[in-house]
Amino acid sequence: MYPVRNDLIAELAARLEQLDQLLGRLEDAERQAADASDDLIRARRWQEETVRAIQDERAQMRTHQRALDDLADRAQGAVDALTAQYRSLPPEVHELAVELHVLQTAGLLSRRGTRARRI
Repeated sequence: MYPVRNDLIAELAARLEQLDQLLGRLEDAERQAADASDDLIRARRWQEETVRAIQDERAQMRTHQRALDDLADRAQGAVDALTAQYRSLPPEVHELAVELHVLQTAGLLSRRGTRARRI
């Protein structure tokens, strides 16, 4: 009877060892899953922060574009008024008109809300 019992004990010990190994692998997998979850959370936060930063940058760019458009409109208005009142204009006024034209043709000024620009 002892040899059968020793065989069962040896088999039980082997199975306990296998279970212990499986449990160790399961714990490792749980740690890896937790690490992956943490990585995903950090990646999601980074993504959300990046989206917010891009949205903020776009809003700031729109503000700058509006300011540039407004400035160009006022400068063009001044050039138009000077051209209508005076026969000859200082070179700076001609240079300003050319610069406004270059900005417009380069697409740096919005098409909407800006008057037609003349040199």
